[in-house]
Amino acid sequence: MKKNLVINTEICDARNIKEENYAGYEQIILNAEILVVDNKSKEVLHKLPVTTNVEITLDLEKDACLSMINGEYEITGNTVPEEHSVLFVNGTLRIGKDAQEVLKQYQCIQVNGSVRCPRSLASCLGNIQVNGNTMVIPDDCTELKDDFEMDTYFPLRAKEHGNYFAARRVKVLDEKINLETLKDKHIHFVTKTLLTREEMIPDVIGMVDENTELQVVPAGYSYVSKDAVLDEMLLEKHGTKLYIDGSLTLEKSSTPWIEKLENLQVSGVVTLLRSQVEAFRAIGAEYKELEIVKGKIVKNHSSLTVDAAMLEQAEDGVTVKNCASLKVKEDVSPEAILERLQIANCATIKCSPQQKSALQMVSKNVANIEDGEDSGEKTGVFSVLKQLADSKIVNAEKYLM
Repeated sequence: MKKNLVINTEICDARNIKEENYAGYEQIILNAEILVVDNKSKEVLHKLPVTTNVEITLDLEKDACLSMINGEYEITGNTVPEEHSVLFVNGTLRIGKDAQEVLKQYQCIQVNGSVRCPRSLASCLGNIQVNGNTMVIPDDCTELKDDFEMDTYFPLRAKEHGNYFAARRVKVLDEKINLETLKDKHIHFVTKTLLTREEMIPDVIGMVDENTELQVVPAGYSYVSKDAVLDEMLLEKHGTKLYIDGSLTLEKSSTPWIEKLENLQVSGVVTLLRSQVEAFRAIGAEYKELEIVKGKIVKNHSSLTVDAAMLEQAEDGVTVKNCASLKVKEDVSPEAILERLQIANCATIKCSPQQKSALQMVSKNVANIEDGEDSGEKTGVFSVLKQLADSKIVNAEKYLM
């Protein structure tokens, strides 16, 4: 028999655990999203050498039936839950307008994500616990995509006096859309933000509530729907009057294209080099935030290593963004870090003790800076491998103890 037991599962139901089945293990490691227990099983687990890594512990009677949904799930008037049913949704739970009586049949509902329900049922969610947000939708509205972009066919499909709900935004940008048809049908949108062109405002403003935020693309501007890099291709495709619905990055090669811009609005962040700031400010651009970085931008890596050669090859330094794990080699001096490196939005940085304070000075939004030695890391790996050799490992969606 193996010395240790490792259980990796989404749901571990321990309500029927028997101590004698697990007493022979020196160590039991339980990794689960949900651990289901009752009073008796809690006593048994307390006697055993169990280490638990659990997100949620549910204390349920033995007759309670637990089901888990990953993704999207909808409860309607036709849903038939099992008796004493407990539902866990890891994603989005949608509740239909006719689901009031069905909701009462659940003993408990846990949602790790979001709940969407009609306004008339907002007071019927007493047995639902939400780790996330609850969105209430007007009963008389047809739900659209959260970020809904109207096409030229929507005026034909829309119902007379139709009410439509988009959680985040409604985009009315295509100049070929027949807005007169929408006006004649008395269409109404419930949304947080309306994005449209300046010249279309007189025709669409009456289709939203007075407290709806307006996001306006100025007349004559070309609309860019996502993050962009300032280069020849961008100007060739969209022209020199730009409304960028996202962030704009200026690389070193972007410098000659700054003066080509006639007008610029950026809804997000503009990232540029210090040497470009003066020329960029001269064009009178509008933006949410200006971020000045060092040299070459390296971003969106799961893991990355920075060494002395990388910093030496980058004339203006290196900026590392949005990396899960960053390793700084020991050949990078603290002085080089301060002068040539900038880090933002990384989960973990691994370095030497001598580098740590310099990295703290050049880092922003970094969760953890580890100064462990490589030898220690290797020792830890061998220790884990030895422990795994002495372990019985169980991987399952649901595990009954």
